[in-house]
Amino acid sequence: MSYSKAFCNVYNQFGWNYFPEAFGEQLLTWMEQNQIHIEKSLDLACGTGVLCEILHAHGINASGMDFSEGMIAIARERNPKIHYDVADMITYRPDQKFDLVTCTGDALNHIMELSDIDRIFANVYNDLEDGGYFIFDILNEKEVPMEEPIDLDFSDTVKAQFMVTHDPDGRINLKTTVFENGIRQFEENIKEIVHDEKAVCELLCKNGFRVEKCSNHFLENEGNYSKTWYVIARK
Repeated sequence: MSYSKAFCNVYNQFGWNYFPEAFGEQLLTWMEQNQIHIEKSLDLACGTGVLCEILHAHGINASGMDFSEGMIAIARERNPKIHYDVADMITYRPDQKFDLVTCTGDALNHIMELSDIDRIFANVYNDLEDGGYFIFDILNEKEVPMEEPIDLDFSDTVKAQFMVTHDPDGRINLKTTVFENGIRQFEENIKEIVHDEKAVCELLCKNGFRVEKCSNHFLENEGNYSKTWYVIARK
């Protein structure tokens, strides 16, 4: 989906980077533990490019794509050395193959139809080198937060409130309201849907992948369990 410029700026400046930063460190640990060498990576729905930057800093030829021009503009400004594309994840076809494709931050839950996810999986399979990995997360239906507001302080003057609601069709709406000095600056509504993890894994197998892991924790020795399913698939 395409985010407003205001949302992209808040995303970049005040706290949304914690997830790609944390996942990036886990990913590097996973590679080290399993002696996996990655030369080229692609991050689908990369946002402001934080995960790409982490991989790039560790010698990986990282690239990213996102549907939001605002997110990509920030990503390019943060690190001009990394290649980024503005594109639709459903139809995106890069001109090279990768050892690793990632798609995190429940980005696939923004894709409303399983048929479109099927198309993404087919494309990713073709865009991977033989033996390459596809790693992503999707929301865990049992862990989706209920309809209670969550308040977060970005700074002494900037506050945000999050409210997750469900509509009759089973879709999730995340409403983000940002305040500065007590005055509402903007509001953003993001639509998502929870996909059954078994159906998602079946689509991976249909497209030729071998599912190596589908779990609510990424690292085997990790003590904290996530509100998402982590999926590791291999071509």
